[in-house]
Amino acid sequence: MTDAFRGSVAIVTGGTSGIGLGLCEELLRRGAYVYVVGSRESSVAKAREQFSRYPNARYAVVDVKENAAVEKVVGDCVAEFGRLDYMFNNAGISQSFPYERATLEVWKDMIDTNLWGVIYGVNAALGVMKGQGSGQIVNTSSFAALFCTPYQPVYATTKSAVIALTRSLRYEYEPQNIIFTVICPGNVATPIFQGEIPPDAITVDEAVRIILDGVSKKELMIVFPEYYANLYEMCKDPAVSDKAMKMHAAEKREHFRQSPE
Repeated sequence: MTDAFRGSVAIVTGGTSGIGLGLCEELLRRGAYVYVVGSRESSVAKAREQFSRYPNARYAVVDVKENAAVEKVVGDCVAEFGRLDYMFNNAGISQSFPYERATLEVWKDMIDTNLWGVIYGVNAALGVMKGQGSGQIVNTSSFAALFCTPYQPVYATTKSAVIALTRSLRYEYEPQNIIFTVICPGNVATPIFQGEIPPDAITVDEAVRIILDGVSKKELMIVFPEYYANLYEMCKDPAVSDKAMKMHAAEKREHFRQSPE
C-alpha cells in the first residue's frame, strides 16, 4: 500500500455519501488530513459521527453551487494547514430519463452542480497550488460521459464537460507541477441507485482503491471497473461504439416503454 497520502491535506466535496465518503475514510485511514464536505448539515453530522476516531478529519457544510462557499472551505483549509495537496471535486447529481422530461430547471440544477461546482473547486484550489508550486486536482466525471450515453443527456453533457476541462488543464499546468486527473466510474454500489444495485457494480471500497492508486500514479484518466475500462478501449472503434450505443438505447427505450414514469 502506498503511503503517498500520509500527512497530506485533502478536500473532498460530496464527501458524505457514496464514493466521496469512501474516499474520505480511506484517506483518513492512510494518515491524510481531510476536509469532509457535504451539502447538508444532517449528512455532515452523520459523517462526523462515523469518523469520530479520526482526529485528522475536518468537516464543512458547503453547497458547491455557491462559489463563495467553495472559496471559503479552501481558505479555511489553507488557513489551518498552510497548504492544499489534493482537491477532489466529487460532488454531483445524476439523471436517467428521456430528454423530453429534462426541464430547464433540471438542466440548470445539473449544470450548476456537476459543472460549475467543479469549476469553482478548480478555481479555488488552483490559486493555492500555484502559490505552493504543487498539488493535484481530481475531478469526478462518469463512464456515461465517455459514450454520451442515451437517455442520460443532461448528465452526460455536464460530465463530458468535466472531462474536457480536466484534459485541457492537465497539459496547461503539468509544467507547474499541478496535476489534473479525471475519474470515470462505471457502476459502483452507492445510494445513487436507490437500492437497485446493478449486478456488475463493484463495492465502494474497491472503487476507492482503484481511484487512489491512479491518483498516486498521477494518471490523467481513471476508468473503472475493469469491464468498463476494456469496453472503453474497444469502443474507440467507431463501428463497435455505434453497435454498443444502439443496443443500449434499445434497452433503455424498452425500459421506459414498460415504466413510462
